[in-house]
Amino acid sequence: MKHLVARAYLVAPAIGFLLTISLFSCHNLDEKNAPVHDRVVSEHDYIQAFLAIDTLPTPKRLEQIRLMLEEFDSAEYATNPYYNYLQGYIQQLESRPDSALIYYRNMKLDERSALFILKEYAILSSTTNEAVIADSELMATTLHLIANAEKTNNPFTYKLYDLLARFYYRNQNGEKAAAYTHLYYKNHPFKDQITVRQRYHALLFILAVRDTDTKAMRVHLDSCRKLALLINDSLTLMRTYEGESQLQVLTGHYTEAVDGYRKYFQYLKRKGLLDIVAFNNMAKMVLDNNEPDSAIHYFREAIRWAKENVPTADLLGVYGGLNETYWSMGDCRNAHIALDSVLQIYARNTEAIQATKIEQIHTRYETEKKDQAIASLQTTNALNEKIITQQRWIFAAAGLLLLIGLLFTYNIYRRRLLTEKNENLLLENKRMALEQKTRQMQLNPHFIYNAIANLQGLIGGGKKQEANAYLVSFSQLMRNILELNRHEMISLEDEITSLKNYIELQQMRFANMFDYRIDVQDLDPEAIMIPPMLLQPFVENAIEHGFKNISYKGQLQISFRMEAQQLHIGIGDNGVGIEEPGKTLSGKTSLSRIITQERLDILFNATHRKAWFETQPNAAWGGKGTEVNISIPVPAV
Repeated sequence: MKHLVARAYLVAPAIGFLLTISLFSCHNLDEKNAPVHDRVVSEHDYIQAFLAIDTLPTPKRLEQIRLMLEEFDSAEYATNPYYNYLQGYIQQLESRPDSALIYYRNMKLDERSALFILKEYAILSSTTNEAVIADSELMATTLHLIANAEKTNNPFTYKLYDLLARFYYRNQNGEKAAAYTHLYYKNHPFKDQITVRQRYHALLFILAVRDTDTKAMRVHLDSCRKLALLINDSLTLMRTYEGESQLQVLTGHYTEAVDGYRKYFQYLKRKGLLDIVAFNNMAKMVLDNNEPDSAIHYFREAIRWAKENVPTADLLGVYGGLNETYWSMGDCRNAHIALDSVLQIYARNTEAIQATKIEQIHTRYETEKKDQAIASLQTTNALNEKIITQQRWIFAAAGLLLLIGLLFTYNIYRRRLLTEKNENLLLENKRMALEQKTRQMQLNPHFIYNAIANLQGLIGGGKKQEANAYLVSFSQLMRNILELNRHEMISLEDEITSLKNYIELQQMRFANMFDYRIDVQDLDPEAIMIPPMLLQPFVENAIEHGFKNISYKGQLQISFRMEAQQLHIGIGDNGVGIEEPGKTLSGKTSLSRIITQERLDILFNATHRKAWFETQPNAAWGGKGTEVNISIPVPAV
């Protein structure tokens, strides 16, 4: 566990992209046909944009910030606080905290402005080293900012909670770190976004790792995995295997830890996402499992990979691991060679840090020197002033041409976007109509009428206990149907529970005319997601039509099995059967079959056939009865 580098599980929500584009792109004309650039973007607009971009992953965040920066006039560069914040944010994301601080401190804001808290947060975040303990002065400053932010209900208060949680984490105070992490999530304006929920559980997982709380690790790891499944994000899902490895190490299951991390490592390799951290973690993992030869292999593979892909990569940890491994094997010669590499890399890193600082100071000096020279020339040389004026006209003309090009490009993009939106709306309308048909089909009026009539008969016959049991089952079924139909996908466990309620109610209605059996084999019903009430129409057909007018005990069998990421469902009965698939005993075409097939096509078969069902005579009872086979795709867990 101590060797692994924790990662956050993040996926970009659509809201961040749409909001920043809508605020800062030249996309429309107002009611008076004036360009969008002519309207004033309010502080509220900037606040909403800054909140939204924080939900994006770093590459997408950088892209959106650069798009926003293109909208500023060059005359505003020095004084505009929004421009300075965005420039500082880019410097901070690109690991240049000193440059970021220059921009943040240039933000001229009134203390009553909502963005003043954001500025103070940005300065604190840039001036603190993640590896250094937060001192009392830093903690006091942060708490004072939080108090002021809470008084005014500042929208960026959640950022301060997150910052304070990180400070407590550095200071080894896990309890308060967890408390402020909860406050961060509770006060996040986009806390319902899957990306924010994932980051929240990922942070709690990291805290649980530090506290070696395996129970909490399991809870938050499972939450991250379920959220990844909801959005079908393979990278986020595979990262849960990395977390699973940390959990296995803590519980002493080193072999399982190696197996889990190897799956994650192979995934990164297939996707071309390998980095030094992945190699180093894999080597440390097999070393913990007492496989020093394999550890040496991965350390050397890391060195080879770095030479081919990232020659400037920091291999200090890799050579340090090699040194540790060789010493554990008693190979002093190779251990000393690795140690020598460690010392050389450390010396180079130290020199590079000093050189970077010197270069930054030199650059700042040269910039100030050039500014002074330009100012002097502007005041003493009229010719240069004329040249500058001409250049401004050239830049204005070039900017106008660029603006026209951007408007033309955006107009094409907007038309394409509207076309796609219309197509999506048509598809959504069709899906909603199908869902409505399905719900109407599922709430069978005849069944409800018969159920109430049976209840009245039990009450009239003085069978209070049977009537009470019947009423409880009937109410549970109605509640389940109403609840499950609110969701597009539900767990297999919820579907089975609803089926049991329905079947047991039918058993009471038909005086135990049939028995049933549900077989899930070795599946995990809570981890498998399927459309709600998918099986109920077929079960209803088996009971209502298959078991009518039979002189023997009816048998209903429902089975589930997984094969090649497809969930196969079988519904078989020994009833009277049907002569022609797709029709009821009365010879009419089954409406439930048509609606179910359309529903499967919309959910799964947009590009090619992934989901299907078929009806045939039941071979299990010698051709007597009916068998329905359903197959739907299920994402890998």
